[in-house]
Amino acid sequence: MPRFAIAFIAPADTKPLRHRIIESADQESALKTFFDEEASDFYSNDEQGYFYFKEDFFDSSNGVGSVVAFE
Repeated sequence: MPRFAIAFIAPADTKPLRHRIIESADQESALKTFFDEEASDFYSNDEQGYFYFKEDFFDSSNGVGSVVAFE
């Protein structure tokens, strides 16, 4: 199963960098797991919050995250 290294700069005063390696079937489910476990404190913990997380994560002008797939 593929693994994904995901890093996220959280809008927090302490420990702003969140980083995890997540084993998942695909990138989308890995990001959802990361959101649920590491980033949902900064967004509403629902589908709309996940949508905004992904929008911020992949923002081409000022993205706050990075995801790298490896096996």
